[in-house]
Amino acid sequence: MKKMLFLVMALVIGITANIQSVCSANMGGPGEKIRIMCYGDSNTWGFTQRPAVKRYPADVRWTGVVQKELGNKYCIIEEGLSSRTAGADNYDNGLNEAIAGELNFNGRPTFMPLLKSHIPLDVVVIMLGTNDIKVKFHLTPEQVTANVEKLVQMVNLSCDPEKEWYGYGVPKVLVVAPVAIMATKSSFSAKNAASRELGPLFKEMAARNHVDFLDANDYVQVPGMPDGIHLTANQHKVLGKAIAAKLKEMTKE
Repeated sequence: MKKMLFLVMALVIGITANIQSVCSANMGGPGEKIRIMCYGDSNTWGFTQRPAVKRYPADVRWTGVVQKELGNKYCIIEEGLSSRTAGADNYDNGLNEAIAGELNFNGRPTFMPLLKSHIPLDVVVIMLGTNDIKVKFHLTPEQVTANVEKLVQMVNLSCDPEKEWYGYGVPKVLVVAPVAIMATKSSFSAKNAASRELGPLFKEMAARNHVDFLDANDYVQVPGMPDGIHLTANQHKVLGKAIAAKLKEMTKE
């Protein structure tokens, strides 16, 4: 009887250990890098208003700064798209009318396909919300927060690793509240004050979803480009170093 009880206990412990190994992040297993996907808008893509330059070089963008800070044990995957929202449908894309409907800057429909295409992932960084606050969408800060929360839940609720992640662990999530805008463009300017509410709301949302949080406003107070929306090269550097430190903390084994 004692022998049978021992075997049952050993089986339970073995199954539990296997579940824990599957449900934990990949964390770069033997010979693998720690993989981090950064999902954002133009401030992740690296938009700049400098003369004759529209995008910062790779090593200047905050994602490139993160890569440099963390080193070769990490693989930083950039998924930045100008005008991307967290949940608002946006077909104002400048394409020919015949194909304009093929490109929606709503980041929700493309989120899961991108997650799956980059498997395995250890961390997903989400820095969105600035475009959702645009005047034309008529969204409150609470509604913008709800849009970002749905993205967080798309990661957190994908908790059947065998089916959703091909046996790899479900990634951790880092929510980054974007820098509050001081926009001069009429498409944003009426929502400057509302953008300052996103940081505290995102922090509460991250806590209730049990994910990590960083407020970019703690490191960069006002976007330095003339439009009051986009970051300067130095601001990318400051923010990149802050995010890198947070990611290093999150990926400690």
